Amino acid sequence: MSSAWSPRSKVELAASRYPARLRWLAALLAVPAIVLSQLPGWAMLLLLGALVVLVRGWRLPQPVALELHAQTLTVTGRHTQVMERPLRVLRHGPWLAMQTPKGWLHVFEDQAPVAELQPFYQWLWTNRKSN
Repeated sequence: MSSAWSPRSKVELAASRYPARLRWLAALLAVPAIVLSQLPGWAMLLLLGALVVLVRGWRLPQPVALELHAQTLTVTGRHTQVMERPLRVLRHGPWLAMQTPKGWLHVFEDQAPVAELQPFYQWLWTNRKSN
């Protein structure tokens, strides 16, 4: 049973433009390493082709909705996950990465207004594990 003081919040997250940018940035960083390597030409072409295929197929796991009630955080995405305590949390500005039992999830600044995400930031900060 939750008290009147326990936070309760839900936010639906929009699609972000940042995962596509991160994919192509990673590819742009890998291309000079492949080109400057001492591999034969056919191997470079093979690696560059494989890089394009891998980058197009890679998807960053992102949640669709976050719900905070009482002392648990429910993350809805590919898998629905309920957390009583966050594992590791990285936050740089409005970008948030949280480690869940099923892997890392990322929330970007263009998915929801910062004001709507503030209760989640606070819950993750106050319930973090100190090692």
